[in-house]
Amino acid sequence: MRSMRCWQPSFALLACTACGTIVHAAPPLDPALTHDIPPFTIPPAVPGAAYERFIVVGDMGTGRPDQYKVAAAMAQRAKSDHVDFILIVGDNIYENGVSSVDDPQWKTKFEDVYADPALQLPIYPILGNHDHRGNPQAQVEYSQRNKNWKMPALYYTFTHTLGDDTTVQYFAIDSDPIQQTGGDSTEQLTWLDAELGKSTARWKIVFGHHPLYSNGEGHGDNKAMIAKVGPLLTKHHVDVYLCGHDHTLEMLKPIGGVYHVVSGGGGGPDMAYGVAWTDESFYAATLGGFTLLRVGKSEIVVEFVRLDGRTQYAHTITK
Repeated sequence: MRSMRCWQPSFALLACTACGTIVHAAPPLDPALTHDIPPFTIPPAVPGAAYERFIVVGDMGTGRPDQYKVAAAMAQRAKSDHVDFILIVGDNIYENGVSSVDDPQWKTKFEDVYADPALQLPIYPILGNHDHRGNPQAQVEYSQRNKNWKMPALYYTFTHTLGDDTTVQYFAIDSDPIQQTGGDSTEQLTWLDAELGKSTARWKIVFGHHPLYSNGEGHGDNKAMIAKVGPLLTKHHVDVYLCGHDHTLEMLKPIGGVYHVVSGGGGGPDMAYGVAWTDESFYAATLGGFTLLRVGKSEIVVEFVRLDGRTQYAHTITK
């Protein structure tokens, strides 16, 4: 059983008096630079086998140079690995979301950043807490403006069938009202329970903004998410929960049979939080990056990719 944590930042935080943006007085230390990276192998793709590959990135929408650095690494891997789509795990536009589909921030913090032809892929987003500060519905409506942006509702599900008939179902949740004290999430949780319950997919992947579990020093474990979402993940044998919120890269040892992956490094080093590498970690890092997943009939390979476009660690989940 994992012990509950509520981390406090080990680095100084400053708030801009003009806009309220939180910035670091000094960058956090990256434990992946000092901790021995566990040995890993990436199973080679089997010729003729069916796979899909996708990038997971979150906490990115600043429009600043470090977001561009992560985007460049994403484009590099999208080209070399033939990525099929992208999942965005929230805080799509800092600091206060967008006001409408015509908000100029769409261009400066999203469209311009991910303009590389290799990133013109289907994108499945969910909202983060910063997106909720603006007009959440505008991000749904943006699906009508940008053909790549696939957000039919604040929470939704979709299923992909691979060439060998392997089914992969994705469940996108709007975690901000779930984790808020007094937030109205009953309808959404009822929906998630029902959708997970009737799913016959071989792989079930849930993604949201807030972690259940995290060793990130910005936020850490979220008691409300653990209490409300955790039992549903376990009850319905979800394989992976993907999230952001802590601006880190983490893979935790499975809890209740569920793997928890934090991929909140989309803003790069200038948005990074500190993170602890504990006995409950397969891997922990900070200072920017994203995850790249390959799903096949018998395995999910999770790669943690840094700003140089290289995989620093990978873990294979088998079935």
